[in-house]
Amino acid sequence: MRTFLTVGSLVLLTATSILAGWKHMAPAANSPESVTDIPPSDFGIGALGRIEPKSEVLHINAPSVMEPPLVAELLVKVGDHVTAGQVLARLDSHRREMADVASARAALNLAEKNLARVLAGAKTGEIVAQEALVERTRSRLMLAQKQLDRAEKLTTSRALSAEDLDVARTELETEQRELHQHEATLLALKEIRPVDIDYAQAQIDRARADLERAEADLEVALIRSPIDGVVLEINTRVGERVGEDGLLALGDTSEMDVVAEVHETDIIRVRPGQRAEIKLRNWGETLHGHVIEIGRLVGRMDVLSNDPVDDTDARVVEVRIRLDKSCGELVAGMSYARVEVMLQAASPAGEAFPNESSGAAGLLRE
Repeated sequence: MRTFLTVGSLVLLTATSILAGWKHMAPAANSPESVTDIPPSDFGIGALGRIEPKSEVLHINAPSVMEPPLVAELLVKVGDHVTAGQVLARLDSHRREMADVASARAALNLAEKNLARVLAGAKTGEIVAQEALVERTRSRLMLAQKQLDRAEKLTTSRALSAEDLDVARTELETEQRELHQHEATLLALKEIRPVDIDYAQAQIDRARADLERAEADLEVALIRSPIDGVVLEINTRVGERVGEDGLLALGDTSEMDVVAEVHETDIIRVRPGQRAEIKLRNWGETLHGHVIEIGRLVGRMDVLSNDPVDDTDARVVEVRIRLDKSCGELVAGMSYARVEVMLQAASPAGEAFPNESSGAAGLLRE
């Protein structure tokens, strides 16, 4: 009987201890440590994204013409660093446009020389010769005048007929007309008319306009880089026509961004300056950056997960994240690579993100 009581007491004591321990380990329903009471804003925001240059990937195309142009000369290759304005390729019309420019320049040069000739007036030799002719005509006129005076005296004394007097008068009148003609010619040689100058200047203006048009047509035959950047992809080779994909893809990889597609229900928790961690699949390195731009449009996902149960029709907003300098250098050659993004949890109420108070330098120091 004593042994039975002892065993019963041990069983009761053990049950009481287990019950007390279970109550101590299980949190109360209203306990602040309960998982169900953690506010959603305490969690980070996950999203899929892609890597891009800070300039985005630019698809460089040919000028708009009736027929797709043919690439005659390609001057760059993948990986080349180019500067803004650098010629990337020449089209098949380049040689023809070069000839048109040369012709227009020659026409302008001819028009300018014509104006110089107008301003210079007649040749010095022509003026000297005309002046000598005027002096000779004046001398003949003076002689004709003397012969007329002598004829009039002889006619008075009836030593000369009236017919001879008329001949002397006619010779004088002829010499007078010739003198007026030669003097007018000399004046015309020395005169520079404003109308001639205006006409020559108008020819120059027209030639200059033709040259500008020819140079503009020549520029259409060249494809230039709009930015400083790196050639990422060549889409059209020599001898091919430039198609819908353009000549090549170009980007400024001096800084790299990640474009994260954040679900529309989470976008309200994203702010400029928010820190982010970025991971590439099967790559052990973790990249870091901060939000620099939040999109204003809601659209469908572009970056799709491999999980077949994911919502491929999810509505998302693009958020641009600028990678830290060292991280950007690691992925400078990985544009469009798919990444997984984790944005840090929202800051407590009233507390700003680092770069809202201390600028980007504060983010880099972290």
